[in-house]
This record gives sequence, structure tokens and C-alpha cells, in this order.
Amino acid sequence: MDNNQIDELTLSDILKIFKKRKLWFWAVFILTILATGVYLYFFATPIYEVSTKVKIPARSGASSLSSLSSLSGAVALILGGSSAAPGISDQIEIIKSRKTLTKVIEQLNLLEYFRNKVKDEEAKKNITINYVISTLQEEIITVEPLKDTSFIEIKVSLDDKELAYKISKALIDAYTEVSSELNKDENTYMIEFIEKQLPVTEKELAEIEEKLKNFKQTKSVLPSKEAELLLDALSEIDKQYFATKIQYQETLTKLDELKKSVSDVKDLIEKLKYVPNSPIIASLREKLTEYQIEYNALLQKYSEDSVEVSEYKARIEEAQKRIQQEVKNIISSQLNTDDPILSSISSELVTTQSSIEILKASLNALLSLKTELENQIKKLPEIEQEYLSLQRDYQLKQSAYVLLKSKLEEAKLTTAGLNLNVPIIVDEPFIPEKPAKPNKKLTLAIGGVLGIFLGILAVFLSEASDKKIRDSFDIEKLIEKEPIVLTGSSDFTNLKFLNDIKTIALNLLKEGTPKTIGVTSIGKVEEKDDVTLRLAEFFSSTGNTILIDFEGKYIARGLKGTDKNNIYNFKENLDVFSAAKTSEMSEFLKLVNSFEKDFENIKQNYDYIIFNLPNYENPDVLAFVKYCEKFVLIAKKDVSEKESFLKAYAELKESVVVLKK
Repeated sequence: MDNNQIDELTLSDILKIFKKRKLWFWAVFILTILATGVYLYFFATPIYEVSTKVKIPARSGASSLSSLSSLSGAVALILGGSSAAPGISDQIEIIKSRKTLTKVIEQLNLLEYFRNKVKDEEAKKNITINYVISTLQEEIITVEPLKDTSFIEIKVSLDDKELAYKISKALIDAYTEVSSELNKDENTYMIEFIEKQLPVTEKELAEIEEKLKNFKQTKSVLPSKEAELLLDALSEIDKQYFATKIQYQETLTKLDELKKSVSDVKDLIEKLKYVPNSPIIASLREKLTEYQIEYNALLQKYSEDSVEVSEYKARIEEAQKRIQQEVKNIISSQLNTDDPILSSISSELVTTQSSIEILKASLNALLSLKTELENQIKKLPEIEQEYLSLQRDYQLKQSAYVLLKSKLEEAKLTTAGLNLNVPIIVDEPFIPEKPAKPNKKLTLAIGGVLGIFLGILAVFLSEASDKKIRDSFDIEKLIEKEPIVLTGSSDFTNLKFLNDIKTIALNLLKEGTPKTIGVTSIGKVEEKDDVTLRLAEFFSSTGNTILIDFEGKYIARGLKGTDKNNIYNFKENLDVFSAAKTSEMSEFLKLVNSFEKDFENIKQNYDYIIFNLPNYENPDVLAFVKYCEKFVLIAKKDVSEKESFLKAYAELKESVVVLKK
């Protein structure tokens, strides 16, 4: 017999197994559904979800972060992400950044909330602001882009719907605030600086105007031609100096914001605190100052297109380029330019820092020119000096005020076209009425699918672990042979039973006519005696038959006579050999010895010899196996064990297998 062949399961085999084990399947399936329902209605914590939709800025990030935004899209493409809407990844990072979440935690006192949820005092000490930020980022707040749009959806999931709503509102406010800070451009920095300086300048202008008015009323003086020329020259230098100083302050502000913007959002570096300076830069700055002084002096004598002026102009440009290159070298050595994000903004850092160094040189040159003109003014009469000083202050403050006002208006006009560069809340958060999780229908459906798989597993496990024979399919899988199934009672009125006995007999006669037939069973099968008797009756109809019974089971069944060899006549052509004259059993070994002496005589006198053997598990049965040519092996449903049956079938020759249900 091929064991591999036996282990193979066909579709029909699987269907038969399921039919036989359907109670297991349905029990496990229903229990799984019930367990899922109990969990959902009694143990599952309802999670409420507050959702907000936000339209991100059309142009994410200010000029200070423009290269950063473009790089984000490139990185997203390399990593397999989407870059359909510019800056979506940056906005998601801003929302879930420490800076934004810290504002939310402080506003709602979430640190205390999470500590109150823990009863263990030691565990409370481990709940820090870092723990709360991590919990918000990983478990509570979800930020996802909406496909093919410039929208993002912010979800806050919590078992407390009121708190979920508050966190959502606070998160939107904090995100808007941080986003506004990060979306500043050069015009924004300029507006902030000018709006701080303008009131101060306006006040100073009013004060100096009042002083000049009083001076003119109390003293009568007319400045000389030389004084007027000096005043005009000094006023022009003052205008340049003031304009350059505004630009210098602007650039410093931009550099400071550029330094901290990356660290605030990306947590990549600490705020940049280096000052890119070196002896080379200092030397170049001094040369640039000298060139600018000479350049301004030459402009007083020659036109701007003259050879002398052009030569110094070229020197100034060359010095500026060398300063920019030196700053670039220093920044490259101090920053990890292999980092893609730092590399992307390094060019802006170089440009901004170079501008600062160049503006420093310009301020030094203008300051030097101012000092020279002031020294010339000091040579004039005191009253004229006093008048020129007041007039100069007035013109300076007036020019400064006009310059600040014009630049403020210019910056506001430029920024007016960019006021959409802020996040827009499309769907405001609201308190949900029903929990979003768990989804009861979906969870029950999953429980049902799980129940099906567990039911299938239970069916196969019960089949594999079952040692008993349960039906004809079990026998067929063990020996690849279909058994003869006996059903119903064994009395003479059960025609089905008698037909089955006839089928057994015909199977015994299929390949020759056996003279000796043994009937045994696996396990305790009470019907074995009736099967043996009915089989003997069938053979008695075709020839003289004897039923060998060592246990005296047939003595009380209407035996008509006896002789000295313990042979009783049961009916015509059917005798019963019984070693016991009463219902009491004899010692088995004595029976064996006695039977061996009589067997040859019995063989000569009868056509068929039917042995009613003990159960096959009984070791005594082996003493009679040698007398039998063929066997009837009876297994009983829910009684006989598979292992014993397979062993008996392998050892008994030419067995007709019978299953008693």
C-alpha cells in the first residue's frame, strides 16, 4: 500500500470530512462570532475620530525654504512618494513637529492629563513631554494627503470625544501659527523691521523739526556756498548709509530666520550659531572698504563710464566674489552638505552671509566718508556748524522716514499677492456623535471570516487527532477499500441485515471457496456473535457447516443435542462446536489443546468451518489465526480504533472488512 497515496486528499475527501465534522465547524464558527460580539459590546473601547481638511499653501514655504521645498518633491519621487501637490510632505512635518505639538500640549495641559490616566506613581514619573509628543505622533494624530489634491486630512483619534475635538482645534491653531512663522519671505522680514523703526523715526523727525524751527526763529544765519556743498554731500552719504543699514538689518533678520527654520521643523540641527569669519574675509572686507571709498571719491571727479571709475568698479566686484567664495568654503566645512536638506539651503546661507559681509564693508566705507565730511564741517564757524547739524539731522530723518514709508508700501504691495501662502481650513473639526472605531459591522465580518478559518482548522485537527473509526470513509482512507456496512438489528425480520450478510459471504467466495473462515472484531463489538451466526447459517444452506465457539455463547440458543466432542446441532446442516457445556467458560489454554486434537476430524466432516474468534486486541486470538483461510474483520462506529484496525488488516490475510453502525 502506498502511504503517500493514502495521505493525499481529494476534493470529495475534504467534502466527506466536512460532512462528518460539520458540528465542529459550526460550533467553532458560532463561538467565534459570539466572542467577537461580546468583545465589541462589552470590552472594546470606543474611539472617536475628529477629522479636519486643510488646503495647503499653493507655494509651500518662504524664499528661505524654497530650495528645501523643491528638494522634498525630488526626495519623494526617489523614495516612491507622490509630489503631485508641492510641499505636502513639509506641511505634514510641520503639523507633527515638536514645535507644533508642544504648543498643543501646553495649551491643553496634556501632560497632566496623561499622568492622571496612570495610577502607578512610579509610572507617572516616566510620562514626560517627550512621551506625550511621541504618543500624539504615533497613536493619536494622523495626517494624510488626499489623492490628486492639494488637501491634507488631519485626524485625531481618542476615546474621549471632547478632548479629541479640543486637540484638533488646538492643533489647527498651532499649525497655522507655526506655518505663518515659517512662510515668511524677505518682504515679511522687511515689513516687520520697518514697522518697528517707523514710529521711532517719525518721533525723531518731529523733534528735530521743532528744534530747527526754534533755531531759525531765534537766530538769523545764512550758510556759505561751501557749507551748502558739504551739507548736500553729507546728506547724500547719510541717505546711502541709512539705506544700507536697513538692508543690513534686513539681511541679518533673514539669516536668523533661515538658521532656525530648519531646526524648528525638521529637528536636524541645532540653531546655527557660527559666525563665518576668517582673516581672509577680514582682509577682503578691508580692501572692499578701501575700493568703495576710492570709488566714491572718483565719482566726484569723473563720470561713471570713465576708465578710472570702471577700474575700481571691477575691483569691487572681484572682492565681492572672493568674499562669497570664502564664505562658501567656511559654510561647507561647518555644515554636513551631504545631508540633502542642509545641502539644499547652503547656497542661500552663502548668499545671505556674503551679503552681510559686503554690506559691512559698504557701511564702513560710508562711515569713513561721513567722518571725513564731518571733519570738514568742523572747520566752519560754530553757528554755521550748529545750523548745518540741525539741517543735516532734519534731512536725514526726513529721508529716512520717506525711505521707510516707501519701502513699507512696496513690501506690502509685493506681499499682497502672496497672502494665499497660508493654510486654509476647509472642514472645521466637530464633536462626533458616534465612535469611528471599532467598526462593528466590519469587525463582525472579520470575526465571521476568522470563524470560518478556525472552523476549517478545527475540522482538520479533529480529523487528524481522532483515533476512532467514525464511518466508512475512515476505513476507506486507511486501506483504500470500501467496507461492507451493516445497519439495523440482526434479527430475522431485518432483511437489510440479512442481505448484508449475504454480501459478506459472496465477498468471501469471490476468489475461491474457503473451508475455514475466522470472524473477529476491533474493540468490543457485541454484534460480532450475531454476524458470525448469520454467516454460518448462510453457508449451511450450501453445505455442511460448523460454528466454532470457544466461549459457549450459543449454548442457550436452542441447541438440540450434543455428543462427546462438544458438538451441538443448531439446525439442519449447522452444528456448533463449544468447549463449554454450560455458560461458564473453560480455561483458554485447555480449549486450545483440546481443539488441536479434534480439528483434523472436524475438517474431514464439514464443508465450512466458521470461527467466532475473540476481539483482535486479545492476544489469545493468534492461537486460532493459523486455522483460518479467510477472515471477516468487523469494526464498529465510535468503538474501534484506527491504529488497531490498520494493524489487524495488515496481519490478517484476505480480510473482508465490515463496519457496524
